[in-house]
Amino acid sequence: MLLRQRTWKTWIAAGAALWLSIGSVVGSAAAAQEQPNTAATRSSAAFNMVSLGDSLTVGFEPQLLNEKNPLPYGFMDRVLEQALYQGRAHLSNYGILGLTSEGLRNYVKAVSTDQAFRYQDLKSVAEDPRASMIESSAAQAKQDIINADVITITIGGNDFGALLARIGAASETEGNTIVQELLKQYTANVTEVLQDLTKLNGDAQIVIADQYQPMPNFQKGVYNRLMAAADQFTKNVDELAKSMVDQGAKVKVAHVAEQFKGKEGELTHTNLMEQDIHPTQKGYEVMAKVFANTIWGTYRQPKVVVDRGPATIVVNGQELNTKNLPVIRDNRTFVAIKDIVDALGATSQWDNKTSTAIITYGDRVLTLPIGAKSAQVNGQTLAVDAPAFLYKVGKEQKTYVPLRLLADGLGFQIENRTKAHTVFINP
Repeated sequence: MLLRQRTWKTWIAAGAALWLSIGSVVGSAAAAQEQPNTAATRSSAAFNMVSLGDSLTVGFEPQLLNEKNPLPYGFMDRVLEQALYQGRAHLSNYGILGLTSEGLRNYVKAVSTDQAFRYQDLKSVAEDPRASMIESSAAQAKQDIINADVITITIGGNDFGALLARIGAASETEGNTIVQELLKQYTANVTEVLQDLTKLNGDAQIVIADQYQPMPNFQKGVYNRLMAAADQFTKNVDELAKSMVDQGAKVKVAHVAEQFKGKEGELTHTNLMEQDIHPTQKGYEVMAKVFANTIWGTYRQPKVVVDRGPATIVVNGQELNTKNLPVIRDNRTFVAIKDIVDALGATSQWDNKTSTAIITYGDRVLTLPIGAKSAQVNGQTLAVDAPAFLYKVGKEQKTYVPLRLLADGLGFQIENRTKAHTVFINP
């Protein structure tokens, strides 16, 4: 999705290196802030999500190009967090900057039929600096789509970019003609996309967004015409989804457009300084709520915490609520052993002679001596770079253990969601 071709060219020229440094490698789990989502780390019990589409799926914002270590935090990052409230989850994000519905059609066709393709075949309206990664990840994308429980799609903003540029000077008749031509092309392209995805994985729930209208009400006449076009787009997407459902496909619409009406200046970057129609953080939050409610019928908000304080810890969907607050040492999170063991449903023993905690969960036994640089899981030695320690809480000495080591050692999935300031742990 974009506002002006010249704007994109400026961004890409200035920011290619930054985008590469973001680390949002196509198919990775929710960008560089998380552990790599490789086939080896996936669990058959995990809820697997694939996101396809344009820069909205990427989570792009213009200020990322000015940040030293830019990390996008878009709607799909938040949707992943919603999934983690409910259990193990993984996200493979295949968003592509500047992608149109024709480009998405070409991409999905190539992926689904194992055809080699060049990035140029996608005919994006902007160059994505990750082009080589997009080309080389096609086989993995196919496998991820086949294994997906949910597939999300945002597409259409770049198709309708021409409307934003031409609507002001066009007559009402000319404007209507432009809209109908764009809708016809969009419908043909997206129909093929949905059909190909359904052939690959008929069990996955596909959730496709309609298109919000980003321009604030500066000129009432133009604004009303753009809103009318957005309403037509929504109607078109609804009809397309119904047609697919009637054919046996699992397709839902995430009605994003309605939530942006009258709030364009707050939910997008369309201001005189930025002149960009991508969502703000508030806008991406709104999108995430719509998608989450479409998928699960609910959206959970993490507890508000003080900046730079201990992260909220969520174990099996429940926030860890204890007077023994987590402690940060050497950039590691430590927790009181009894609190976390109880939350995990594990058991613990204490060996006074060796000052060692012995924690059992199922067939896994973690032996963790206080202050030691090593631990054991089922007799196998593990290096420990953040040893357990005794910590005074009030008048009591509490045993504090490294959270990640404990979760990993007992076979739990642990995801540190930095932007949400929340750690999710799931069995």
